[in-house]
Amino acid sequence: MPKRQTAAAAPDPLATAQDEVFFQVFRLARLHGELLGDGPLRAGAGRRYGGGRAMFHFVREAACEATVEPLPGARGRSVRLRLQPDELLILPHGHAHRIALPARGAAAELTSGVFAIEGVGGEALMRALPPTLHARSAACERAGADGAAQWLALTFAAMRKETREPSIGSRIMLARLIDMVFIWSVRHWLASAPPGPPGWLGALRDPLVGRALALLHAEPAHAWSVEALAARLHQSRSGLAQRFAREVGEPPMRYLGRWRMQLAADALARSHLLVAQVAERVGYASEAALARSFRREFGMSPSQYRASARERGGAV
Repeated sequence: MPKRQTAAAAPDPLATAQDEVFFQVFRLARLHGELLGDGPLRAGAGRRYGGGRAMFHFVREAACEATVEPLPGARGRSVRLRLQPDELLILPHGHAHRIALPARGAAAELTSGVFAIEGVGGEALMRALPPTLHARSAACERAGADGAAQWLALTFAAMRKETREPSIGSRIMLARLIDMVFIWSVRHWLASAPPGPPGWLGALRDPLVGRALALLHAEPAHAWSVEALAARLHQSRSGLAQRFAREVGEPPMRYLGRWRMQLAADALARSHLLVAQVAERVGYASEAALARSFRREFGMSPSQYRASARERGGAV
């Protein structure tokens, strides 16, 4: 008797939309990272890290306390976070901070590193991230990330191995592992963090706005209007516009305009397309129309931006 076939689970529309938008932004980013060190943190001891660089810390063996200082010139007080074993802390905006152990107790093992996210996609990601990404074990389990602590432990063990026993491809391996940890942390934050300030990344949690963002990212050159977007989503124009602006922090067409500028900037920096070709690719009727919007966004013409990118080594 033939075996009964089990129907595959239908893909989650929200997860698909989230993945599409994040992929479109992340592919315009360039993430570089490296480990700074790995070793014990003794009872009663602490380490302070100056600001200015995005950092991550993975804790093993014993709980620590992180004190995160406000950015220079910013209002607010320092924030204290309890880091349990097998938990990860990422500080994407370069806050100065200190990690310490209580006066009594077992030593902790701390794996620390720095990273930078460059490119127009990197800038969009950094603007959307909160001051800290704290992957708590309990929160991971509540969000459905079974085995999260084990996954992080194995991934950081692989990082340490590539650092201590370098071989051919170790630098590439380490870079890809840091990429994976960063993406996993953003996924965990989206699944477990409470609602925060408006922004495109947090807005992906809203089913309707997530699908709207996916459409805009998938077809940026389409002749979109709020009416056309609402029709594709079977929503009213006013309802979609209000909900999008509330979740993202700006109206749909303004968001689309900025996304088109990010695509144009990437094409200018990393290709040899004519400016007129870039304009057509991102949905502008003419080179002049692109130039006007581009100057408003970046304070320079497309040609000046391309020349500047080539001086920085950003062109292919």
